[in-house]
Amino acid sequence: MKSMRRDNRGVSLIEIMIVIAIIAVLGGVGIMSFNAITGKPAQQCAQKIVYSLERHRTSAMSKVYSQYKLYVGADKKIYLQEFVSNTDPNVAMDPTEMGSAGIEVKYECVNSSGNVVVRDLETNPLILSFDRGSGAFKKLGAEDLYCQKIMVSRGGRTFEVTLVPLTGKVYID
Repeated sequence: MKSMRRDNRGVSLIEIMIVIAIIAVLGGVGIMSFNAITGKPAQQCAQKIVYSLERHRTSAMSKVYSQYKLYVGADKKIYLQEFVSNTDPNVAMDPTEMGSAGIEVKYECVNSSGNVVVRDLETNPLILSFDRGSGAFKKLGAEDLYCQKIMVSRGGRTFEVTLVPLTGKVYID
């Protein structure tokens, strides 16, 4: 009986490494689940949209042609493509990934009568441009609409990017 006790005195290094590996895997899964539930990817996407709109507004003030296109790609990720040039309105910069797949983006527009229209980015890309003289947002294409909100959602959380048409200012609510 005494010989059995001596052989069973502790844990081996292999056993400790296995336990640490299991804890690391469970922790990684927990963190990914937490990010999905809290909507962290949606918040990051909204912050990128605000930053890129502010940067584009600055660029647009010094260029003849400028457009900001936000769209959903074939891989279901959110992308931004900017068109900024002094000579050719079709000169496009490389697309920039703004958000991962699984993020839902809608935008809210208002017309001069005060009617609100909500559109889904997946079916209707958002194309914005700024007035070169004042920095204000221009109307959306030939329509009598101004974009006033971009709603970015994931995991039950929604982040609203507010656009002020008259001044061109952008912020997250």
